[in-house]
Amino acid sequence: MLHLHIHEDAQRDIDALWETNEDAAATIITTLEEIQANPDTLDILTIHKFGNDRNVDEISISKWQQLWRQGKDLWRLKIWELEHGQDRWRVIYAYIVHEQAFYVLGVVPRSFNYDPDHILSQRIIRAYNDLS
Repeated sequence: MLHLHIHEDAQRDIDALWETNEDAAATIITTLEEIQANPDTLDILTIHKFGNDRNVDEISISKWQQLWRQGKDLWRLKIWELEHGQDRWRVIYAYIVHEQAFYVLGVVPRSFNYDPDHILSQRIIRAYNDLS
């Protein structure tokens, strides 16, 4: 059975977001709780390009392509509700196959560019390596 966990780094991201943008933090937490409570939704977390049609789905899923090609099972979740104004945030998570578990490793601003050398990327990669 699949499970969803929030890594301590991601929890710190969410805690910091509560201080600056309560609406975005609440939307992220609610979305993660809904995903965790629904096995069918957990199943879609490994479907690349799921939800790209924002008229149909509430979330969008994509592989972190550059790191995926390096063997890291890292993904990006976009919540369409947060795609207006300054509320643009992404949830970065890992899928650990042998545990059948997803780990939210970071909540990053939309301006995050996924460059593996970026300080946030390095933090996420370290957390991923500690898991796998």
